[in-house]
Amino acid sequence: MWGPNLEYVDEWTLPLLPDAGMGAPTPLVDACFAVGSDLGFRRYGAHLDLDRLRWTLSLHETGVVGLGVNSSGPRRRVKVTSVDERTLGISLYTVALHMDLSLAEATVVIADIVQTELAGYSPWVEWPVEEKRLLWPTVVDGEAVWRDPRTDRAVAQIGLLAARG
Repeated sequence: MWGPNLEYVDEWTLPLLPDAGMGAPTPLVDACFAVGSDLGFRRYGAHLDLDRLRWTLSLHETGVVGLGVNSSGPRRRVKVTSVDERTLGISLYTVALHMDLSLAEATVVIADIVQTELAGYSPWVEWPVEEKRLLWPTVVDGEAVWRDPRTDRAVAQIGLLAARG
């Protein structure tokens, strides 16, 4: 069960692109890295200050891992000339993952949560997009990919969106 009664046995705060997990479950760290790598590409909407984003992984004794993404440090000053240039700060949100998820499964769950949070609240960020469509995270042949819902085509492996423009 997920909720406030869980006692955590360990917790890690990692940069958006972690180079090491400092003891955190490796597939989850790698999944965070893949999703974080793609956040800089194919976005439409409010400015997202990627330099301030941090992942928080909280391990419960049952193997459930709480995932959070939040903005840390002082807000960067950005001259605002339109609503689309406002700096977006992401608040902490949490989802329950299990540390036994495969890398592909964990990557898709994390990508889906981040995408939902960005697109679900004002100021909106649509990410990632192909033309005017949101790409969907899914597992295809054991790999986490961004899929175009109109063409059913795998656009890029999650984490390699930069290579596809």
